[in-house]
Amino acid sequence: MSRRTRRSALTAALLGLALTVAGCSDGGNTISDQARDGNQEGYVSGDGTVEQLAPEERTLTIELSGQTLEGEPWSSSDALGEVLVINVWGSWCPPCVAEVPDLRAAYAHFEESGDPVQFIGVNDRDSASAALAFEERYEVPYTSLVDDGGETILQLQGMANPRPSTLILDREGRLAARVAGQVSESTLRGLVEDVLEQ
Repeated sequence: MSRRTRRSALTAALLGLALTVAGCSDGGNTISDQARDGNQEGYVSGDGTVEQLAPEERTLTIELSGQTLEGEPWSSSDALGEVLVINVWGSWCPPCVAEVPDLRAAYAHFEESGDPVQFIGVNDRDSASAALAFEERYEVPYTSLVDDGGETILQLQGMANPRPSTLILDREGRLAARVAGQVSESTLRGLVEDVLEQ
C-alpha cells in the first residue's frame, strides 16, 4: 500500500470517527440526556458543525431514492453530474423551521445562476399530508421524499443523525460536505460553490 493510499485511508477513517462523534456527542443533547434533564425534545439537534472533504478524500458514495411527497419516484442517480443538496428535516423540529428562509434563498441563488445544483428534502416522521402542508406554508421551492419508516434516512449511512442535517454530494454522488444542525444561506452557498469549482 502506497504512502498516499495509507494517508487517504487514515483520513477517511478519522473523518468517519469525527462524523460519528459529531453526530452522537452533542454536548448533552442525546435523547437520554434530555430525559435526565427533563428537556423532552424527542430528537437530537445538531450544533451547526460544518465538515468538508477534499475531492481525494471523498470515499463515501450515497445513493438515495424514494417517493416524493407528491407520490413520484425520485433517485439521486438522476442528479449525477450535478451537485446535490440533501436536507433532512421535520416539521416538529424548531431549527428545521428556522433554516427554511436560508434554504429558500440558497435555492433561489443557484436557480438564478443556472449552476448545476439540485435540492431534495428528506422528511423525518411527518405524514405526507403534514409535510406537504409544511412545504406550502413555508414556500419550500423543492420537493422532499416521504418518511417511509426510516428506510430513506438509512440510505444516508448515518451522515444525517441530528435534525436538521444538510449533506452536499459532488457530481459523482460522493459526500463532499455536511452541516450537522441549522444551516445558514452563506454557509450553504459557500459549501456548494466550493464543490462546483472542484
